[in-house]
Amino acid sequence: MKKNDVWNQEINPDGISNELKGLEPLVWFGGYFLKTDDGVWYEVYVNDTIKKETPNIDLSNTEDKETYENFHNINFDHYKDDKQITFFVPNDEGQYTLDELTDILI
Repeated sequence: MKKNDVWNQEINPDGISNELKGLEPLVWFGGYFLKTDDGVWYEVYVNDTIKKETPNIDLSNTEDKETYENFHNINFDHYKDDKQITFFVPNDEGQYTLDELTDILI
């Protein structure tokens, strides 16, 4: 499966649905992943403490854009209501990973 096939219901009817284990509880409430030929998609959910400290993330805001712009396909559309962050880590990416996002949010 290729990177963008994750959104194709015919190819991937379950979406990003493999449960992540060992998430940092200081940041995350839970999360899921899906490996593709090109890398890994993540759908992670911040805990209530992080949500309270960072109630909204908006990439049109200069500070937020500078903080998160290097993460691949990062999406905060469901952050405000559902505490969800979705993003992609290409196979060759060594910096902008789940660990880096965790460090930023701590």
